Amino acid sequence: MGAGPAGLSAARAAAAAGASTLVLEKQNEVGYPVHTSGGSWVSDMRALDVPEHLYHPVDDVTLLGPASQVSWRLPDTVCMIDVRGLYQHLAEKAVAAGAQLRVRHSVTDVLRDGTRIAGVTANDHRGTRIELRAAVTVDASGFSRRIGLKAGIGEPFRRYGFGAEYELVAPNFPDRTIYVVVGSEVAPDGYAWLASVAPGRVRVGVGTIHSDGNVDPRLYLDRLSEIPQLRDLLAASSPVELHTGLIPAEAPLERMSADGLLIVGDAAGQASTLIGEGIRFCMYSGDMAGSVAADAVKAGNVNAAELGRYDKMWRRRFGRSIEWAYRINRYMASESGGQGGAGWDDYVSTMGEIGIERAVPLIRGDFTASNLAAFAATKPWLFGRRGVKALWQLKR
Repeated sequence: MGAGPAGLSAARAAAAAGASTLVLEKQNEVGYPVHTSGGSWVSDMRALDVPEHLYHPVDDVTLLGPASQVSWRLPDTVCMIDVRGLYQHLAEKAVAAGAQLRVRHSVTDVLRDGTRIAGVTANDHRGTRIELRAAVTVDASGFSRRIGLKAGIGEPFRRYGFGAEYELVAPNFPDRTIYVVVGSEVAPDGYAWLASVAPGRVRVGVGTIHSDGNVDPRLYLDRLSEIPQLRDLLAASSPVELHTGLIPAEAPLERMSADGLLIVGDAAGQASTLIGEGIRFCMYSGDMAGSVAADAVKAGNVNAAELGRYDKMWRRRFGRSIEWAYRINRYMASESGGQGGAGWDDYVSTMGEIGIERAVPLIRGDFTASNLAAFAATKPWLFGRRGVKALWQLKR
């Protein structure tokens, strides 16, 4: 495993069910360096029993285009997570449940017993090669997908989001506020964001999609303070942290389990590619993986058929939403590549016309048939003729 939200959630669930659990983390500490902006939703943080001091509510959102703007007050409050704090909290919960963690341990290969993945080899904190055998191995290695690739499942990610972000001391930025900024001059093939994480502190970032445009977001990061609508909000600000990270922007793996192996979180492509949100999905998915792994070990059956219950559980809960997020991300990226400012302003205006009640479920990734049909019926050109046809087929 890795000591991110997916691996730590899996470890806690497995240990709580009585399974002996070991987590390997390649970094020197859990939760650092930070690779994500940490955006999520208050309702999910409560459902996942995350303490309130680890997330900061954001009520007001403004979508800003080259020459357009729409503002909403959110009915389901967005929040910005203390990323390192959350990871450390999940590590504490895993240890309290009975799991063991090892930092500065880097997986190098998998061990096999016939067709079954029987554990891993790793370099420990002294650089010594060790073998660790396990009834079930969980790949929560994130973007590197290291264990799954060694096991012959999936391919390296070729399409991914690349984000760069400052955390600023910003005395003039309004608290509990987020700006989402679109436009080819701001973030080609992506978007930019400014989100308060505490009074007087804000995360300011740019994310782009690689393989569609291969634009380095760091080249655009300092331009945000030059945007007229943002200039006063960022006046007298200064960065105190710089974060960079990668997130898969491909469809989830067709197969997330094999003999003795489960793949979870970013390693399985389980983040929503629509806005690049992953933490809550990874935590929910980790809980599923840990529970299935513990049940399989108790039953003495860790073959692919038994562990495949995890695939079925995950697809039943998240499969449609993650698949549709990916489809819409691909469509929007392909459309935005040829759009000038007018094209982006059309999107901003359309989101204002749709209204917050219809927009929020889709931003959250709640791609039910009724939500998709209502959205497409309001503005069918957002998806194109083929997209609308697919939506109505889905409804039936």
